[in-house]
Amino acid sequence: MALKVLKFGGTSVGSPEALRLAVAIIRAELPRGGVVVVSALSGTTDQILKAVAAAGQGDTNTALELLAAIKVRHHTAADRLAIARPVESAWAPLFDRLQSLLEGMGLLWETSPRAKDAALAIGETLCVHLLAALLQAEGVPARMQDAREVIHTDARHGRAQPQVELIRAACQDWQPLLAQGICIVTQGFIGSAPDGSTTTLGRGGSDTSATLIGEALDADEVQIWTDVDGVLTADPSLVAKARPIPVMTLREAAALSAFGAKVLHADSLAPVERGRFKLVVANTHRPEASRTEILASVSEPPSGIITSVAYKEGLVCLHFPPARDLDAVFQAASDLQDAGAVRYGLLSTPEGSLLVVRPEHADAVALLVRLEGTGVRIERGWSSVALVGEGLRQYPGGALALLATLEKETIGGIFAGGAGISVAFLVPDERLRELIPRLHRLCIEEA
Repeated sequence: MALKVLKFGGTSVGSPEALRLAVAIIRAELPRGGVVVVSALSGTTDQILKAVAAAGQGDTNTALELLAAIKVRHHTAADRLAIARPVESAWAPLFDRLQSLLEGMGLLWETSPRAKDAALAIGETLCVHLLAALLQAEGVPARMQDAREVIHTDARHGRAQPQVELIRAACQDWQPLLAQGICIVTQGFIGSAPDGSTTTLGRGGSDTSATLIGEALDADEVQIWTDVDGVLTADPSLVAKARPIPVMTLREAAALSAFGAKVLHADSLAPVERGRFKLVVANTHRPEASRTEILASVSEPPSGIITSVAYKEGLVCLHFPPARDLDAVFQAASDLQDAGAVRYGLLSTPEGSLLVVRPEHADAVALLVRLEGTGVRIERGWSSVALVGEGLRQYPGGALALLATLEKETIGGIFAGGAGISVAFLVPDERLRELIPRLHRLCIEEA
């Protein structure tokens, strides 16, 4: 029997109407059972993070006010879906647990990564109970299974690393349920450490949960249901003529994720490569619209050189003088990653080294200030723009021709991807709104 894993992100379960659409999709895609991975209701994770931050500063009242708002939102959704009674008993201990965690943080004026993960997991679990109850009310044989039963990780709270072999072994316990045609509903984003404590895989980790489970169960297909019509040729907020990509290779998807495309989480693609299953991206709100199929390889040659134009803004460039050896550069890159920065490029020449990062945590921002004090020249306000396409492997000179059209732009650095299907360059943040549409027109619309 062909097995599918469906993942629904926060916007796909963000309202009662969206949840009903998700149920209709599950009915159509999983008539004989399968696995559904669910994120927290859209905005819930951010609300929990705000509550945790407030509690860690001793502001318990604000933290509990945020908790009260989370309760109201979930109970309102359950009432509108007419499933309040089935979920209330499951939700009560979860809300009590979240309140206890916040009150404990407030008393200590401290937030540990372990406690933060425990709090964040509650948002995912609330939504799983909601969707499972709705499926059961609609006559679907659904069952909630806690992801922590199968997603085993190391003990790095906040950015835990999956233990692939342990996950594969644990997922075998779900096989009898799947053989009975049960629809298993489980959380994304969370796992369990060796000591049994709750871990999280990092923001966007629900995609990774879905592909890890797909790999462990030897799934034929994993579907990522989101709020866009598949992977697009560019960000539609900047390019009105951006269009869905019907089929793309895993290499292209990995390059787009690495360079900032928002549809797929970069860590979710490694299980796809190992498991060799099909990855599909589709729109929950327009299930009849086009989808993107991501395959390990495609038989037909690419229709053009460039498949998509991606970007990431808010980057910081660190310039290391020639006197600094590579060990110092690598150490800075490692320290910044541990502090919550994402690396977007590293270039070393006899003239010195350039490290490009995006700080996504206050610790990373503080570390940048310290590095600036050691003689590292730091420039803020840069963006990366990446041209991605399998066609670059066949026409490697095509990228140079495209870059030649940017002769009047201020370019901070050029990076070529190791797979030979991408080239990225740095431009000032303020150039994006004019540059991305121009490149899309040149590379895709007129190609």
